[in-house]
Amino acid sequence: MRDDISASMQKFNIKTLGNKKGVERIEGILWEEEEVLYIAPTNAMIHSVNTKKKEKFPGIFAVTDRRIVFSYKAGFSEMTETFELSEVETVNSSGNGLTGGRIAIHTRTKTIEILVTYKKEVMKEIQDVINKAVNACKSGNTVSSGGKEDSLSQIEKLHDFLQQGIITEEEFEIKKKQLLGL
Repeated sequence: MRDDISASMQKFNIKTLGNKKGVERIEGILWEEEEVLYIAPTNAMIHSVNTKKKEKFPGIFAVTDRRIVFSYKAGFSEMTETFELSEVETVNSSGNGLTGGRIAIHTRTKTIEILVTYKKEVMKEIQDVINKAVNACKSGNTVSSGGKEDSLSQIEKLHDFLQQGIITEEEFEIKKKQLLGL
């Protein structure tokens, strides 16, 4: 088992309970250079926006520093869904002590909703991991796609916001470092 998968499972106290082959299947899908931030066997509901089709699957869900992967295999049926982090528009969580927690990840074309623990603090931590990965990806895309000139103009705008008191010095420094790729 990859070190990043072991670390994630240990961090979130995830047990494989008969899903070892599923985790191995995810390992085969993952790219060598991507880092697993969260992985768990779970049930997922996938909503297709265009067809309004909803499907439920038991499988393995993983969040990496580059994408979201869900893999399902039962009998002769097999399916893998992947979403680049740049496609993610919002991440929501909800739940209660009876039905457990749910995290919904929305893109323009699909929503994947996974079951997680009912513990609010753990559910929030999972949601934060996903949001941080999405934000880091989108910040990186802004720098690489816009180039140096775009980053500099954004820093100038941020500096104007700082001088107007719209943002704090700390917020300015954090965003500046992100834009410069530091």
